[in-house]
Amino acid sequence: MVKENDEEEEKRGILQPKNDVVFQALFGRGKERITKAMLEDILKIKIHKLDLDKGKDLVNDNKESKNGRVDLRAVINDDIECDIEIQLSTHEKMIERFVYYWAKMYVANLKIGQKYKGVRKTISIIIVDDEIKKFRGIHKAHTKWQLREEKYKDVILTSFCEISIIELPRAIREYQGNKQDEMLQWMMFLDNPENKEVAEIMEENEDIKEAKEELDKISQDDLLRRMALKADLAQRDHEQLMYEAERDGRELGLKLGREEGLEEGLKEGHEKGIKEGEKKAKLETAQKMLEEEITLEQVMRITGLTREEIIEDMEKSKK
Repeated sequence: MVKENDEEEEKRGILQPKNDVVFQALFGRGKERITKAMLEDILKIKIHKLDLDKGKDLVNDNKESKNGRVDLRAVINDDIECDIEIQLSTHEKMIERFVYYWAKMYVANLKIGQKYKGVRKTISIIIVDDEIKKFRGIHKAHTKWQLREEKYKDVILTSFCEISIIELPRAIREYQGNKQDEMLQWMMFLDNPENKEVAEIMEENEDIKEAKEELDKISQDDLLRRMALKADLAQRDHEQLMYEAERDGRELGLKLGREEGLEEGLKEGHEKGIKEGEKKAKLETAQKMLEEEITLEQVMRITGLTREEIIEDMEKSKK
């Protein structure tokens, strides 16, 4: 009975734009005006043309299909490749993953046989629903990363490389001191579209008002609701498994440390236990998500596992 009540409540509520599936439906093909407004406020540039046809539709012609894109791809003003995604969880290798995905997108710009002049500026925008430990000494929500000379910080090697990272919790705090910043207003909307502050924002920001109206519409789509719920459950399962892995890893580490009887052994055993537990939890999460027909790319993004690690584990499971 509790489960039925939870499902009924989920059906009545508005969908959350931080959910991968909802984010793509809200800002994907056919929603160019809303997406253009958000990108202009994040990138602080004027967008004359926006092409959202880089990827396939989230929901294709087969309405029962559960396949979806991992992120949102766009071409800005015919000469800038842009990738936007929401990252709901953090892990120790997430920065490396950000760079890897940016690099793949950059390389994909150049077709075989083309000259280097065919390469376009490539921007990756990642909105993280957490604070990144490595950024603790940086006191702003939105950081922009480029290739620069080590000593002469103002010298950029190339403007073609750009990774923008927005930490959502920081953005929410920053908004309280700078309520006129449109980028921060968008982050408030993404974090909680039903917040009373967002209602006040919509009184002056027509773009966010339109986004909220569109969100209300897509929240009535039954297929989209099922897809969003499945993605949300997969994320929650992953977080629970990671919690259990860390807990079990600590216990294993203490056991190994006691057996070796050395302080160094305790430290190494603790670290080894946590790593083994985390890896096991990630693989279990991956298997569950794949069974739910969530795409391999999305599984890789959520768990931080490589394609090879997931495939190797699948092959072991079959034996």
